[in-house]
Amino acid sequence: MNEQEMMLRRIRSYQFTMWELHIFLDTHPGDCTAAQKLEEYRKITTDLIAKYEAAYGPMNETSATTSRWAWISDPWPWDVTEGGKA
Repeated sequence: MNEQEMMLRRIRSYQFTMWELHIFLDTHPGDCTAAQKLEEYRKITTDLIAKYEAAYGPMNETSATTSRWAWISDPWPWDVTEGGKA
């Protein structure tokens, strides 16, 4: 696994954790510890996404800052081979 894949996996794990905390807070709205953790993970995720996009380009169409279509540049995920090259 290369650095880009590891960073993307880390971002996805934080996003999953945030989603789970959000669901938990729907049923436990007074849990301040969970709310603080959610905010902490939101900041970490925002920082990780900024670092990822600075190194590898936009993650999706809403984060494209250079061009409206920059997020669709090659290679597509299914174009990458086992060695990490298109």
